[in-house]
Amino acid sequence: MNKRSRTRLLVATGVIVAVFIVGVVVLVQRQGAYYSQVSELTAGQYDGKNVKVGGRVIGETIQRDAEGVHFAIQDLTGQQATVNVLYSGQMPNTFEPGVDVVVIGRYAADGTLITAEQLQTKCPSKYEGKASPASTQ
Repeated sequence: MNKRSRTRLLVATGVIVAVFIVGVVVLVQRQGAYYSQVSELTAGQYDGKNVKVGGRVIGETIQRDAEGVHFAIQDLTGQQATVNVLYSGQMPNTFEPGVDVVVIGRYAADGTLITAEQLQTKCPSKYEGKASPASTQ
């Protein structure tokens, strides 16, 4: 292989690697395992952007109408922050007051509303095994 061909191959490989790294970074930022807390939304940097937020459903706020299900979630860190959510998709069977959820959707700070495209419930206690009699002795 001559010097010119080797240079082209190295440049092409470098471009492919750079595009791959940028793609991974963008994907992790948008849909990574990490989710924001409700209290982080007040910083203002999320207004009009897609967000992934975790919170606990406040029971008395759940209302259903033609638009979908309206409810509020509170911060999981103990802070008093809350945000309203509108979700019009299929509701998970485990959705109920007090359950932890992760919502993905567009945040509008002016109305403190997340118009959710996805809703995931987290209910680890339902899936934990019961202690055997031998383990409690």
